[in-house]
Amino acid sequence: LWMVGLGVAMLAHAGYGLIAEKQAADLLDADVAAVGSQVFIEVLVGAGLALWGGIGEFKPIRLADAKKPRWESLHARPDFHCYNHRGKLLRPLLKETLPKP
Repeated sequence: LWMVGLGVAMLAHAGYGLIAEKQAADLLDADVAAVGSQVFIEVLVGAGLALWGGIGEFKPIRLADAKKPRWESLHARPDFHCYNHRGKLLRPLLKETLPKP
């Protein structure tokens, strides 16, 4: 959680730095077309920290969990699987309408 907070703080600081650069350019009557490198790097690092902190703890995949029935397989009804569907009627239609390569 602290990484997310630090990342958000860095993003806020980068926004404040961008506003300060724009105000300084307005005072000097200069046109700022690009973002400064410090602000760009701060946005990248801040976003990376916030995203990495939001992932949480990585847990290993254990093979022992495969012995338990999964939620998807509890309600599976193989008798109701349908592999012959209306999609087979699209092939002749596509052959007629699409140009030959």
